[in-house]
Amino acid sequence: MKQNEKMVELDIDTLGHYLDRALNVLIKRLNSVFKERGIDLQHAQFIILKVLYCRDGLSQRELAFQLGKDPAAVCRAVKYLENKGYVEQRPVNGTTNHVFLTERAKEIRPDIDGIADEITSLGLNGLDDEQIKNGIIFLTHIYHSAKP
Repeated sequence: MKQNEKMVELDIDTLGHYLDRALNVLIKRLNSVFKERGIDLQHAQFIILKVLYCRDGLSQRELAFQLGKDPAAVCRAVKYLENKGYVEQRPVNGTTNHVFLTERAKEIRPDIDGIADEITSLGLNGLDDEQIKNGIIFLTHIYHSAKP
């Protein structure tokens, strides 16, 4: 949005609207800071690395399940990460390719985790520990109640 543009008053007072706005502003800020600091990643690739940092060697199907994302979108993100040298795919048991972190991905972890922490801190600024805890409980409840 340009500096001189103003937000239009909308009658969209829904939880989904607020959740979407909050997520989008955090993703845009994360992508922007990655770019400013010379890290060639977008949020879609970052979240795959975060899962692999926890459990390296998952299949693309397992990654999609863990993230709750479309397998085709995960496939595109993995290809991007592979082209950038952050992951490699290797067959496990001679059939399914699994995705593994490269040394390059392991080396950038402190930087990208630090940036993610900065963005999270910006979003949570002004909230106390109890509010944050309740927010997590609230979002977890929505997730478990609404998932198929």
